[in-house]
Amino acid sequence: MSYYTELDFPAFDLYSEFTKLLDNGVIHWYADDCQDQICLNSTKKDPDNFLLGRASLWYDWDKSYEEEGKIITPLRKPPLKEKQFTELCSAFKGTLFEEVYNILSKNYNMGRIRIMNSQPKTCLTWHNDDTTRIHYPMKTQEGCFMIIEDEVKHLEKNKWYHTDTTVKHTAMNASKENRIHLVGCILDS
Repeated sequence: MSYYTELDFPAFDLYSEFTKLLDNGVIHWYADDCQDQICLNSTKKDPDNFLLGRASLWYDWDKSYEEEGKIITPLRKPPLKEKQFTELCSAFKGTLFEEVYNILSKNYNMGRIRIMNSQPKTCLTWHNDDTTRIHYPMKTQEGCFMIIEDEVKHLEKNKWYHTDTTVKHTAMNASKENRIHLVGCILDS
């Protein structure tokens, strides 16, 4: 059994579109030293906040603090839910990202759709997600892998993959450049 299924969606040059939006100041990472995630969609309550859906829906990493040598990360009150992310942020309207958002939303019941950056020489913790995911590598290179259970795969640039991330998995960037994927959460219903 494979945890990866290639999908037959059109290829897009999302990386060029993404760098154009960054260079023009339309979007930005959360912080210069923490280039992690930018969300294409947000909630009805905060429809243009492309940083709201970054990181955990349960833990508020922005309010972390140190206590007795340990990092404490409080829970969000209330926690966010994938199904709340229904609004395409205006920063992405009229771009290739809107076209991709519409294709994904037409074919799946989507939650957050994020641009996720893995910095060089990094690896995520071994974890499982609540939903399966769509991956579209916008920038990748030799040394970038996704590992689901015991199946290791390099996801090729500008190809669509449905991944079963409800089981234990990680992503690793053993290269010397950033690895950037568009990642969408597929909701059950």
